[in-house]
Amino acid sequence: MHGLMNTCMLYLEIPWKEILNAILTFLYSAAHYVGLLVVYLLGRVLPTARVPTDLVDPIGYLAILTAFLILVQVAKKVAWVVVVVGWVLIAIRIFLGVAGF
Repeated sequence: MHGLMNTCMLYLEIPWKEILNAILTFLYSAAHYVGLLVVYLLGRVLPTARVPTDLVDPIGYLAILTAFLILVQVAKKVAWVVVVVGWVLIAIRIFLGVAGF
């Protein structure tokens, strides 16, 4: 007779809707405040420029997206530098092994 073990599985309910709501609320708040900052800085540089208030949020979203894209480009370049340095170090190690060091 084969022993049958009772397995107890714990199901954890993850509140996906609440998590998504919190993330989207944070993004909206960040975009709104970044948009206010950009409009404020634009007003300081160009005092005669009038930006409609309904453009604050889109300006904030575009500013956050731009910052994200810049961050990704910088990270991509750093990753390539790390990869190239790694290959160079491996090539040096192989050369030193062949040379008898």
